[in-house]
Amino acid sequence: MEAGRACAKLSIMRILAILSGKQIELAAVGLAALVGEHELVVSPDDGSRTGSLAVALSNAMPGRDVVIVLPQIVVSPDDPALAAPSVRGDSTCAEPQAVAELRSLRVLIESGALVVCAVSGGVAVTVDDGGRMRGVEAVIDKDLTAALLARRLDVDLLLMLTDVEAVHLDSIGPKADAACRFVEATGRRAAVGALEDAARIVRGEAGTQIEAHLAAVAGV
Repeated sequence: MEAGRACAKLSIMRILAILSGKQIELAAVGLAALVGEHELVVSPDDGSRTGSLAVALSNAMPGRDVVIVLPQIVVSPDDPALAAPSVRGDSTCAEPQAVAELRSLRVLIESGALVVCAVSGGVAVTVDDGGRMRGVEAVIDKDLTAALLARRLDVDLLLMLTDVEAVHLDSIGPKADAACRFVEATGRRAAVGALEDAARIVRGEAGTQIEAHLAAVAGV
């Protein structure tokens, strides 16, 4: 590992944490330990848990503003997934192009708020040449949306926390694809691991660490 990378892990980082699993209270405690040292944006894998996660985070960090953002996710009007809404439930997801609330998210992060961004509950929109948005029916790939958001927010680490201790790249499908896309596009790090090991994963001491050479080996 290069010295520069080692030093970067010890400095303040901006982290996007994607949470999978039902252990909301455990996740909140683990994330609270990170907030004192890093800038953090949290996104639950299951949008229906956004509210309970925000409450748990507020309880774990009294005095810290916890703000829920339901994003509008821009997709291309030419995306094939928009053409067949009757069969989309078991076919192609729309590819995310942008997140409309990006500027607001930056302001919230820089103000010190802990943002819970409900990527998996986001609203799909198209944007015309005049900048006017229109809501559309679409299933959006939540993992690719998270990776896109991580890139646009210039995060240093895309952190995926699950109910298992560690995973291999070939066992997590879409999440591996999203993590590798982020790493390849930015040269920064992604990591996957257990909720209770969040701080150790951030330090590179636990979980599955995905860096540029691993993403290349995965063929993404």
